[in-house]
Amino acid sequence: MKKSILNSLGQVLLIVFSVVLGLYLSERIEDRKNELEANKLLQKIKSELVNNKEILAYWVPYHEEILYKVDSLSGNEEFIEEFIRDKSALFEKVLTRGTFMGAAPSNDAWDIAKAHPLIVNLEYEELLIISKIYNQQKSTFEPSGKISDLFFSGSVNKRENAKENLEKFRNLLREIVSREFDLVSYYNEGYEILDLKNKN
Repeated sequence: MKKSILNSLGQVLLIVFSVVLGLYLSERIEDRKNELEANKLLQKIKSELVNNKEILAYWVPYHEEILYKVDSLSGNEEFIEEFIRDKSALFEKVLTRGTFMGAAPSNDAWDIAKAHPLIVNLEYEELLIISKIYNQQKSTFEPSGKISDLFFSGSVNKRENAKENLEKFRNLLREIVSREFDLVSYYNEGYEILDLKNKN
């Protein structure tokens, strides 16, 4: 009888141990799977940030060049008269690439990651710098919509508005250039924290 009880108890303990071990292994497998998925999310964000920095490196010097030209032309009465006659004078003399900005940094990977429950698996410091970069990126290019609206408005070069609109364009451009410098410093900080140096 005693032997039978001990045998039954041993079987119960073996079953309990098997169930606990099975649950533990299942949880570990799930954790590992989540960790791999979180790493994939992070890799996509890192890849997007590398591309975004390359886009920025292309446009920042051009925006500085445009700002310099607008600064020098906005007080030039001959240019202002030319601009009043034909607003394309601004495009010809200032926008040497034929556009103000052909491609802006994207935030697709970050938007997907934010909506993903596995984002909680990323390190706090990584999330903080990524969030800073994307927030700065968003605010940096907000004035570009106003620049487009200004360029394409019918009254941009009307005599009574021309000087004022050139001044608005210069101020919006200054805002973008100044924010781009901040964004570059955020990217550089991100490159250190996210270890993107070897991916560039």
